[in-house]
Amino acid sequence: MAPVRLFPLVNTTLDDAKESIFSVNTSKPDLKLLKEAYDLLSSREKHDFEVRFGCIGDLLLVVSNWNLFRAMLKFYVPQYQAFVFPHFELVPTIGEYHHFLQCSPAMDSSTFTPQAQHLKFTLEKVQEMLQAIWGFPFEFSQPLNQLWALRVYGMVIFPIYVKTIAPMVVALFEQLLYTSAFNPTSTVVANTLWSMEQIRAKRSGRFSGCIELFTTWAHDHLKGPQFEALFNVPVKDRKTKDWHQSLLVATINDVGFVLSTWNATHYLAPPKGHHSIPLLGIHGGVTYSVELASRQFGKAQSVPYLDDASQSHFDYMSSPSIISEAHEMWEKCRMLPIWKENGTRPQYEQWRLSWIAKLSLPWQVINTKNSTIMDLTTRLELSHAQRCQLLEKYDELALDHELLKRGKELSDQQVARLKDKSASLERDLAASKEICGKQKRSLEFAEEQQKKLL
Repeated sequence: MAPVRLFPLVNTTLDDAKESIFSVNTSKPDLKLLKEAYDLLSSREKHDFEVRFGCIGDLLLVVSNWNLFRAMLKFYVPQYQAFVFPHFELVPTIGEYHHFLQCSPAMDSSTFTPQAQHLKFTLEKVQEMLQAIWGFPFEFSQPLNQLWALRVYGMVIFPIYVKTIAPMVVALFEQLLYTSAFNPTSTVVANTLWSMEQIRAKRSGRFSGCIELFTTWAHDHLKGPQFEALFNVPVKDRKTKDWHQSLLVATINDVGFVLSTWNATHYLAPPKGHHSIPLLGIHGGVTYSVELASRQFGKAQSVPYLDDASQSHFDYMSSPSIISEAHEMWEKCRMLPIWKENGTRPQYEQWRLSWIAKLSLPWQVINTKNSTIMDLTTRLELSHAQRCQLLEKYDELALDHELLKRGKELSDQQVARLKDKSASLERDLAASKEICGKQKRSLEFAEEQQKKLL
């Protein structure tokens, strides 16, 4: 079925886009020294870093696209951690970020514990060693190398502050060092979604997520010619309104739902009986659901179950027990296989129309004089969707009718065969009775003759 056009885009102007351009603080620390240090590493050392900390060095080579980030913020719905566009939605997922970071172990391993455990002991030991000898012991050469990785985590992946690595980032990094089962990907996703929600709520602020990862993720999904044209424009000439307009008119044909370099076979699913997973970030957590992202895993998009939006975000101060609850639920998460399908389920388009109508998204706002046209257009679209569903239902009923008709014909044939067999058996029975009668009469005649002889 062809995609249903949800709203008359000709009535949406760029004046509406200006209302949603957020004031985002894009200041970041100078990464020049980090890049130079990374270039000095040998291939073996780079490989060791990737095995231990993920492909974090590649992030230094990514050109941040802040204008695209600002444009996409307008389409972000914090209640469901999804970017909702007129014809589709995209969701930053743990699986996709894990694909980019390539952190080990598997992405369903233990989650972040927002508290430090080893840092104090490590600092005291270093101080003791420095007081005992002049210089830095050789055994600390490896920690010095790890310091480079810590700076990438604190300045690129979790840029909470411009000139300081946040203590919680240090706690996360030491958990990465001392806990072999810890994978930071879920924390990266949680921090990204949490930060975007904070900016949306205040309409300004500092994005404390990894803009390099977000840029890589968005670029890999946006495939339409209008996006390719913007990608080829110098960064300084890429305007937020141009990105917004391209996103506004994009259809499902302009999106690569499955990452071009990713062939997912399994996806992270919540425990049985649950529809979402609490993710723990640096400052707070989010309620994460992947059901809206079915097409991003290669599955046919069905009607998702969406949890209560009031629990979509939480902070550790107001929800102190959420950390232990998140750990308990995380241990019960499952890796489910993906059965490759395409497109959407029949009920999805109708559900999406009613869902978006309840969200009251900013890009749905149009001029008052066009409200009647908007209402009529929406009704026509609903009628079209209902007609498509009725046609599909008719086809299903017609198929059922044909199957029943064929079944009746087979039953009639079986009944006819049984009747013929019954008639044949009746004839055989009559012949048997006649033979028995003749034998009985012969026996009686023989008995009479025997009596006469006696």
